[in-house]
Amino acid sequence: MEETGTDAENASIDPSMLSTRWAIAERVLSDAFGFDRLLPPQKKVIERLFDGRNVVAVMPTGSGKSLCYQLVSQCLPHLTVVVSPLVALMKDQGDSLKRRGIEVARLDHSASPQELRLDLKRVRSGHCKLLYVSPERFFNERFRAVLGETPISMLAVDEAHCMSEWGHHFRPDYLRLPDVVEEHSIPQVLALTATAPQRVVREIRSAFGLERTDVVKVPTHRSNLHLQCTQVTSRERDERLLEQLRKAAKSRSKGVTIVYVTRRRTAEQLAESLNEEGLSAMAYHAGLTSEQRDSIQQWFLESNNGILVGTVAFGMGVDKPNVRRVIHYNPSSSLEGYSQEIGRGGRDGKATQCQTWLVPEDQIAIRNLPCSDWPTKESVERLLDRLIGQPDSFYLSLGKLAWEVNLSSGVVGTFMIQLRQRGHLELLPARYDVYRVKPRCDISEIVSRSDAIDPEAVSAIVASLVKAKRAYRVNLVVATRQYRVPRNRLVAALEELSLSGVIELESSELMHGYRWVERIARPAATVKHLLKRFDASMEATQQRIDSMMEFIACKECLPVAMAAHFGSRRSRPCGKCSTCRGEGPWDTQLNPPDSIGDSAQRAMTDAIAEYPDLFSDPIDQAKFLCGLYTPAFMRFRVNRHFGFGVCESVPFTTVLAAMRAN
Repeated sequence: MEETGTDAENASIDPSMLSTRWAIAERVLSDAFGFDRLLPPQKKVIERLFDGRNVVAVMPTGSGKSLCYQLVSQCLPHLTVVVSPLVALMKDQGDSLKRRGIEVARLDHSASPQELRLDLKRVRSGHCKLLYVSPERFFNERFRAVLGETPISMLAVDEAHCMSEWGHHFRPDYLRLPDVVEEHSIPQVLALTATAPQRVVREIRSAFGLERTDVVKVPTHRSNLHLQCTQVTSRERDERLLEQLRKAAKSRSKGVTIVYVTRRRTAEQLAESLNEEGLSAMAYHAGLTSEQRDSIQQWFLESNNGILVGTVAFGMGVDKPNVRRVIHYNPSSSLEGYSQEIGRGGRDGKATQCQTWLVPEDQIAIRNLPCSDWPTKESVERLLDRLIGQPDSFYLSLGKLAWEVNLSSGVVGTFMIQLRQRGHLELLPARYDVYRVKPRCDISEIVSRSDAIDPEAVSAIVASLVKAKRAYRVNLVVATRQYRVPRNRLVAALEELSLSGVIELESSELMHGYRWVERIARPAATVKHLLKRFDASMEATQQRIDSMMEFIACKECLPVAMAAHFGSRRSRPCGKCSTCRGEGPWDTQLNPPDSIGDSAQRAMTDAIAEYPDLFSDPIDQAKFLCGLYTPAFMRFRVNRHFGFGVCESVPFTTVLAAMRAN
């Protein structure tokens, strides 16, 4: 794509406009946010944005990244769109901004139809200049319909490291963002991340065509976070953790604690144990319902001394100033993740303890979990078989497709992006397969009450309504074919009917669209390429774990080591971390067993006899023994077999080697 923020555009920002923008910014900063000045990094970012330039902002968690786009949005002439994968963050920031008197809207699945209708009215009228959008909303037909001709001044990409295939949190949809910038003629881009090594920063810059001078980077570590890493046995860890939390409970300085664990089961068991010891603890993980997670998160935000025991699913979007302790019961799987997790502590600037308990065997689970995504050759072949028979343009539910070919939806999405990169596919705007309509008047009155809306499209919609349980369904494919009204006009009419209050509109079953550019002529070579790319990404994942293990071995000052990892310079030791206090270095090396044992072999033989169609590939056999889930395992409830997870404490690579040797 062409580079945004060109010299011609920069030249158009005259001194009087700059002066006006800064005057507005200073007033909003004081009146709405209660600050009398910006922090130096925030000022650097905003200066560049006010000059009409693009920015990649690499700033640690808790350093005020969000204020950069929140403040600038109030000073630019048109809408600022913030794309974030974190619904909790969007809701939390949206509620906070509204309390400060700033107009804000959001489009995500948690918003009610009434909230969406009111928010979109304010966006289109120009009263609201800040819109939060989740990726699944941003890339589909409804977003284009509701936005209409609304001009966009800036796109803010939160968690921009999600664009990198080699990063720790890759999201395939994020690679579509540059196309959207071009499609909507968005003049400025602000990409924000707390955790981006040099390679990832280069990828972000390359995606948007940004210059090296467009990068504003802040040292990753905040000095009020005191880093400690201590090697212990499993039993010692539980005893010392309990001692640590009891001491904190008796301390005069109130504050909450986050305890990070790798597995959901560990979160529940540890929280139960702490409650039995008289401490107030709650478990949080992705296996809970959204209502349960919301309730626990609210409890944590309101607590003065609570203990939240959670997997990495917890913390995204949580902004609580008095987190006094961030404890890693199990180590993080990457320095990027670790940096984000400890960054949730000490946001009030006060000293915060960041303790990692190192049991070397813990890294087995950390290394094994990503292997649940490892594709078999047969699964990739099935994926290509499904694609090769598709017409020139087609739509698929990636979730259903993943279920059919026995791959995770994330892997399928990544493979589709890679097929695009190889020149096979072009991405089309995603669309919903199901639209539900709840009329707010008699059906016969819909046409007469929508005079200002496309009458032909409205008539086609009304004629296509089919009564369902909770509402009416409208099949846009049938409506387009039968009444010869293009789909984009039908969707636009539905959105206008919703905005005008004539109907309530719900959509579901997101379908991703593709168009063949060059069909796959050599499937075997393509399968080989996709598997090779996955192996490379898996190697990068394991290298991130290696870096994490090297870090917590405490061979040098921990903040110095962290700065080096993220491409910053720090020569002076902190004087506070484990290494500086004379602890370590620790031995993080593992000595895995040479074999998996006869009992595991017998369990595998029994499982193959019971499920003969599921274990043709050694990769699936190794996943079964290590207790890793696949869509097929979930479908047939293989986890109920006595052998599922029998090698949970054995490295996946060791188990896989044993299965391949059979």
